Amino acid sequence: MPTRAGGYPPLPPPYPLPKDWRVGRPTRIRPWTVVIYSLVVLGSAAALAFAVLGGNVGAATWWVLVFAGATLGFGVHFERAGGERGMPELLNAVALTRAEKRPPDSWVHFFRERGAGSWVSAWFTVAGVVSTAAFVWAIVRSVTTDAALALIWLIPLLLGALVVLLAGSIAIVSTWRAASFGRLPIGVGIGPSGVTRYYLDDTDDIDWSRIARVAPTVWAVDETTGDFTPSVELRAADDEILLDLNVSGFRAHAWLIYASIRFWAEHPEMRHELGTTFAQQRMDVWRRGMLGKSVGDRG
Repeated sequence: MPTRAGGYPPLPPPYPLPKDWRVGRPTRIRPWTVVIYSLVVLGSAAALAFAVLGGNVGAATWWVLVFAGATLGFGVHFERAGGERGMPELLNAVALTRAEKRPPDSWVHFFRERGAGSWVSAWFTVAGVVSTAAFVWAIVRSVTTDAALALIWLIPLLLGALVVLLAGSIAIVSTWRAASFGRLPIGVGIGPSGVTRYYLDDTDDIDWSRIARVAPTVWAVDETTGDFTPSVELRAADDEILLDLNVSGFRAHAWLIYASIRFWAEHPEMRHELGTTFAQQRMDVWRRGMLGKSVGDRG
């Protein structure tokens, strides 16, 4: 029954908190961790510069690997999951696309992806730029000094550096698009017809009839800080993965996204609520119940 204070009383999501998932902010970063990362980044950058100036390909390769590892670790270490408190937005689906084709649903509950933070985006880009430049120099140096045998390992390392640079660039573009007026948002929407994944310039529509199972998974669990990287798999009847949704970068908590998709996948008789405020109220009840639940709370 609704209450005068705040609508329906809070209830936890209808499915248990998945194993290794957390609710609550993870442990704060310790100051000494920041100091160590800073020293390693600065020291390896200086050593790399001296190796390049001295024309030492082997030393330059070693120090660029140390620099890249330290910068990537510095960036990722500040990205934490578990403290998200947001709700999905009830939006007209046309506003989420370029209106080139009619969306399956008129109104959807849109879980907005906040994208990688500017901190991790910047460090990935720095690591990618420096590593790419260093490995290009090392390749040119090896060729001009008749040490072409080094290309066997320098070329794969260059490709890896380009992947890191690409990841950083995509993260920056995603953050810019999420913060820019008029830019199409990125995220996942659920409506009466099914689930839609919104990418940078594309969508992936999955009808409810195709979804046989919704499975939570997790990887990169940090038992010290409570940080985790959750994902939700939408599987067909033949166990084909229709969508592997990484839900660690959303404004809403992963538990709420997982529970919402699974609930309406398993309850077709309730899908008439989708696209209306009734579904919004139901998810708000779950969200408030979730935030008051201490299971897995490390923060």
